[in-house]
Amino acid sequence: MKRCKSFLAAVVMTLSTVAFAGSPSSFEFEAKTGSISYQIERMLSDSGLVIEEDFTATVFFVMTSARKIKILLVESPNEEVNAFLKKRLTNQKLHGDSWKSEKVYELPVRVQATR
Repeated sequence: MKRCKSFLAAVVMTLSTVAFAGSPSSFEFEAKTGSISYQIERMLSDSGLVIEEDFTATVFFVMTSARKIKILLVESPNEEVNAFLKKRLTNQKLHGDSWKSEKVYELPVRVQATR
């Protein structure tokens, strides 16, 4: 459970700048439905993975016109984590106006070892 919390905390910290970089309308959105960081955190919760050492995974994705995530590439030394990230994020819909369709986004995800 601790590794899941650590994993999610890293995701939240990474995405927090994205949530606050939008226009004032994005703040109204966040107040109503939750931040983008929170949305992705929920998608990545309860991984059940056993991680032996700390590392950073990098996810490259685009948002479709329907605001769904399309994974282009996941880079990390752990294939299990790569598969988990692809499975959990692919075709997930994000709400909010701060996403640009067909723009490539880079998402670093810090993965912490199970202690």
